[in-house]
Amino acid sequence: MLRFISILLVLAGLAVAGIGGAALLEEYRPHETMAMESMPEAVEAMPAPEAAMEIPPEPAAMEAPTEAQMAPAAPGARSSGPTTRSLSSGSSADDTASVASAGDALDTAETFSVEAAGEFDALSDALAETAGVAAAEPRRSHAEVFMESLQTVPVAHETPKSAEYKRAFDVTLAIDATGDDTAVDALPGRGNIVTGEAQVSDRVEARVSGANFEIVPMSPGVQSLSPLTENVWRWSVMPLSAGDHDLVFEIYAIDQDSVVPLRTFRDTVTVQVSGINRAIAFADQANPLFVLLGGLGSAIAGLLGAVKFFGRR
Repeated sequence: MLRFISILLVLAGLAVAGIGGAALLEEYRPHETMAMESMPEAVEAMPAPEAAMEIPPEPAAMEAPTEAQMAPAAPGARSSGPTTRSLSSGSSADDTASVASAGDALDTAETFSVEAAGEFDALSDALAETAGVAAAEPRRSHAEVFMESLQTVPVAHETPKSAEYKRAFDVTLAIDATGDDTAVDALPGRGNIVTGEAQVSDRVEARVSGANFEIVPMSPGVQSLSPLTENVWRWSVMPLSAGDHDLVFEIYAIDQDSVVPLRTFRDTVTVQVSGINRAIAFADQANPLFVLLGGLGSAIAGLLGAVKFFGRR
């Protein structure tokens, strides 16, 4: 009997110790206990993954606006309700904004593409037009380009009114590229003056020729045209025979290494013979054999006359 009572007391003591330990644990660890107790409720309250991931409706599922919503509002009247399209959920508005932004970007890209295509077409047309013009115009030669570069300027030259056999005289040619109307100002003005015009290049050569004259140049034959004063060419000319003879003035353009004739003038000069120049002219123009025979005959005649003169004495 005592043993049974002792066992009951031990059990009662263990029960009391367990209750006290549980009370102490509840006092010092209340939060962990509450968290552990609330965890099942939180787990039960969490939505299922399928419910959390709601698929937004497609644009075709959007409700079409009614006629009342599409009708324009009267001036001054307030809107009685929302004018935007109703969506199936709040996230559909964000999707609609994204679709609108993508549509605007697409429109901008399309506009840029159209403008770029227009500029490309314009550039292609310009290139085609340039190629067509180049193909239509034949390629010009260097001679044609050179002839188009020539400028028209006044020209004048002077020859003597009369000339004496074996007596040199001067002839002058002038070209005025300064913009003046005449080149006569550069001539001496004492003989026959002839004026005209000629197409010349930047570098000009002038020549004088004549079959019955001895010609010596007194100025450079090739000259560059001066924009400040007249270009003048001078020659010393000596007649070699009596009569009417031609003097030829020729003007050439210098094109790189070639010479291009531009203008030719022809004057007639009358060469006169007087006094002792007549005998000189006769001797120069006569046949040397006849001159020799004439000289010998004159010498023989003079000798015979001398012999007769001294024989009488």
